[in-house]
Amino acid sequence: MAPPKRASFNVCFCDIDGTLVHYPEAQAKWGDTLQRLSVHAGRSLFLRHEVFMLLAGEITGPSVIPGYFMYVERETGRRHKVLKLPPTTTGHQGVISINTLTELARMRKGGVKLVLITGARLATLLTRMAFLPAADAYVCENGGRIYYPDTSLTVALPISEDIVWRKTHNATAGPPDTDAVPPSERPGKLWDLYRKLEADGWALDAFSYTTNFRLKAKDGKTSDDVLDLVKNLDSDLSSSFNIGLADFYPSTSGKEKAAQHIVDHYNSNLSEAFLLCDDDNDMGLAAVVGKVFLPSITSDSVQRAVEANPEKFVVSQKGGIIATEEILEHVEDHIGTFLLG
Repeated sequence: MAPPKRASFNVCFCDIDGTLVHYPEAQAKWGDTLQRLSVHAGRSLFLRHEVFMLLAGEITGPSVIPGYFMYVERETGRRHKVLKLPPTTTGHQGVISINTLTELARMRKGGVKLVLITGARLATLLTRMAFLPAADAYVCENGGRIYYPDTSLTVALPISEDIVWRKTHNATAGPPDTDAVPPSERPGKLWDLYRKLEADGWALDAFSYTTNFRLKAKDGKTSDDVLDLVKNLDSDLSSSFNIGLADFYPSTSGKEKAAQHIVDHYNSNLSEAFLLCDDDNDMGLAAVVGKVFLPSITSDSVQRAVEANPEKFVVSQKGGIIATEEILEHVEDHIGTFLLG
């Protein structure tokens, strides 16, 4: 068998929550966020907010938009400009640093393909798009749905779904046009499981998902009960854990399978790709890429993977946005090694 084709560029797969976007608990351990406001005539006015954009091949700034906050490292006093993202549908509000956005823009300008890949629902991804780095592909629902930029569209957010990929899940999750159909009425084994679990009293969340639903152990259900469900899944279904919740989706989906589809689209290969991540639902993809960068370790499965293959993983010793910025320095070194190799 011929060796896999070496790509002329890297593909960077990047998780969002806990990797690029961080939440108050993580941020509070390492510093303090200061809101920059001025008061004039009884009204609070946001001061100038620097963002960096890729324009005509150059990364420039600042631009003026509202919402600028300053995060101050407790240990060093170093200041970081951050954006607060809109709250998720579950009420969590995270931040992303301007330095992170800038470095990822520079990385793309250098020829790296950036793919944002998340377990989040479609509504959360779309709501956040104005605050996330521009990318070459966007993946949500643990790999179930893939979107690419499409400049042929004359709309505010010009992206289009990879319908060929979405249709690979039809037999298990139903067709793409079931968004408005209640989960309990959708066809397919995924929704058969949903109906069974709903009848058994489980707390389920399928809002703005069509290829995935989420389960939480509550109301007398335990984590051991969740593990029993996972162990006895139908072979057409898969599961992983994300931010402490169990996600269920077709076995045709998952981050690693979506990633394979994307590198095929780019005529590249996974062994030359790298990943920024932090949680259990990233470990399938971590197993097949060439290098993995971890701003933090948020589950036992991630810790076991690092211990089993320490040379593959680069782990920050910090947390929150500070860790992400540190990890991106290691990514820059990795890209340089790739290009020289």
